[in-house]
Amino acid sequence: MAVLLALPVADAAEPLPSWRSSAVKDRILEFVGTVTTPGGRGYVTPSQRIAVFDDDGTLWPEKPRPAGLFALPELRRQAGDHPQWVTDMPFRGALELGVKYLTEAPDADTAELLAAAFAGSTQESFRTQARQFWQSASHPRFEQPWRRVGYQPMRELIDLLRANGFRVFIVTAVDVDFTRAGAEEIFNIPPDDVIGTAVDTSAGDDGGTPVARRLATFATRVDAGAKPLAVDRATGHRPILVVGNVRDGGDIGLLRYSQAPARGRPGLQLVVVHDDFEREYAYTEENKATLDTAAKAGWTTISMRYEWKQLFPFQAPAVSP
Repeated sequence: MAVLLALPVADAAEPLPSWRSSAVKDRILEFVGTVTTPGGRGYVTPSQRIAVFDDDGTLWPEKPRPAGLFALPELRRQAGDHPQWVTDMPFRGALELGVKYLTEAPDADTAELLAAAFAGSTQESFRTQARQFWQSASHPRFEQPWRRVGYQPMRELIDLLRANGFRVFIVTAVDVDFTRAGAEEIFNIPPDDVIGTAVDTSAGDDGGTPVARRLATFATRVDAGAKPLAVDRATGHRPILVVGNVRDGGDIGLLRYSQAPARGRPGLQLVVVHDDFEREYAYTEENKATLDTAAKAGWTTISMRYEWKQLFPFQAPAVSP
């Protein structure tokens, strides 16, 4: 099994060094080797090696929602101009409870907050502010810039996939331009390879320069059920690898879509389980929909506590769970 590596020289002998030696790690390496071995029964041409990752809770923590934290100062600044926010949810929740509300806010509410907070901004201004957030704003629990709280095992997995001819995409239900800034800052994934919810824009003029201004309404909502269609439109392929996480069942549709049979083509579905209350958080779905579906469909679950030696680059690797 010839699996190429994209690791520092010191780590070149061990792929995925932040992952514990386990059946999960072996399954990932076996899959990559299978789809990249010319002449093998599971070989997949590079043009069809499409991997898709969810963002919040899969690539970085979703407690609290980073997009919500980005929007909160603007919401507070503008609250006096929007008296309805005092009573209307999700604005009331964000303004009254702040980080506490954003820790549990669903994707739809977070997207609405962000859209309203930056309505009227030019796309250039919004993207600049989003990059600044990812570069310098700190996670309230870890007290580290958000650019340093991307999961180290996911960095390594993305590097491994790229070294083996995969094109890696991110799909988000919140705001595609906000997520693009984080994806580029943390994982060096270009904006073209981020798919997601997008606000409406209008053509305008800023001192004689044509601009695109953001509106508070949505051109495209990429919620749970829309993720497969959005990925299909953006890539023109059914992904052979999808990585999601356990929270609200939002990734089930995309995981199922990637597993659908396609002339015997191999596929891999990975589900991150947040079960490490010491190094990150421990939570699951009340109805256990994702885990139940994973068990029935044969998806691979990834326990943060038991599969990852190191979650973040600023944490020392754990010796044992």
